[in-house]
Amino acid sequence: METLAVVLLACCVTGWFVLAGTDIGSGMLLPWLGRGDAERRLVLASFAPFFLGNEVWLVATAGVLVGCFPALEGELLSGQAPVLVALLAGWIVRDAGLWSRGRGPGPRWRAACDAAVTAGSWAVALSWGLLL
Repeated sequence: METLAVVLLACCVTGWFVLAGTDIGSGMLLPWLGRGDAERRLVLASFAPFFLGNEVWLVATAGVLVGCFPALEGELLSGQAPVLVALLAGWIVRDAGLWSRGRGPGPRWRAACDAAVTAGSWAVALSWGLLL
């Protein structure tokens, strides 16, 4: 039974990292991948089908981790509050930039949202690196 739980956790983590790597990596490289506003819109639209799907993998991973390995979850997250706060803050900033990019009044708004996506993506990636 433990082997099944480990395989399930590994599958969920792999699924999340593959799909999240697409949007986090694209967000980190957004200033270089899209030189103009139209190109940046295309870069952001390229991972739109995967954007919410990767969060389902993350919720499944958290459920397996908490349900099957509570001691590991406690060891992994104990003493990591500053890293977790940075991770969540970066995630919120990135998602806010992605969701509100097309809803603003003009090019300055889109540039600010692009900066939020880039900064948030870097914060998420660095926080995951520190956490793991």
